[in-house]
Amino acid sequence: YIFAFSISVLEQYWDIFKAEIETLIAQSRIHTPKWYREKAMAFLYGVPLVQDKDYYDTSGMTLAQIATAKIVSNAASFRVVQNGFGLLRMKVVRTVDGEYAPLLPEQMTALNVYFNEHVADAGTIVYPTTGEADLLKLKLDVYYDALILATDGSRLDGTEPTPVINKIKSFLKSIDFENGKLILSELEKSIKQVPGVNYPVVQVAYSKYGAYDYTTTGVQNVGVINEIRVADAGYMKLDLDELLINYIPYSE
Repeated sequence: YIFAFSISVLEQYWDIFKAEIETLIAQSRIHTPKWYREKAMAFLYGVPLVQDKDYYDTSGMTLAQIATAKIVSNAASFRVVQNGFGLLRMKVVRTVDGEYAPLLPEQMTALNVYFNEHVADAGTIVYPTTGEADLLKLKLDVYYDALILATDGSRLDGTEPTPVINKIKSFLKSIDFENGKLILSELEKSIKQVPGVNYPVVQVAYSKYGAYDYTTTGVQNVGVINEIRVADAGYMKLDLDELLINYIPYSE
């Protein structure tokens, strides 16, 4: 028993050792897109870097000061070709009142200097971008249980006026910023989890960003959505002004 217990403990130590080695290996792979993302997350607004280095000395700062200076809430990096030149695009956002929001112009200026004058290696141009959320236009048919939901989609017990809309918003927030995709079939599955919803059907879906509109064609990640859509800004919000939900009573 003692021998078996000792072997079990030894195996656990080896698992811990393996995890630590894998972490060290990952950290040693600098100048990868993932490494650049980590540098974006480590950016401190208004704080000078250590002389001739790409990191900060925060020994004289409080935790509250560090948290305030860390304005980048999320980031995603990937290579793009623009005007025939390869760039590393860095999508970034901050958080305002619990919601993602674009960085301010002066913050973007500082981030650009941080990357292209102190962090990026020779030959790499980092192109930081930030923007308002991509907007999602939806037309839905929702077949519902008339014992739970009303004709306007509210709960009959009065506990929630817009459960379907709330579920859609929650689903959009759950999409991963870095590599996330809006998948319409997954959205339908999520809406079906709402008590009283029997069958949600996405009849049509569109998205847009920037100066584009929902009818734009020939532009990547704009216009009608067949099944999968990647948000250009990295995150997406429901366009309530363009939302149409047709509630249809249905009994199982």
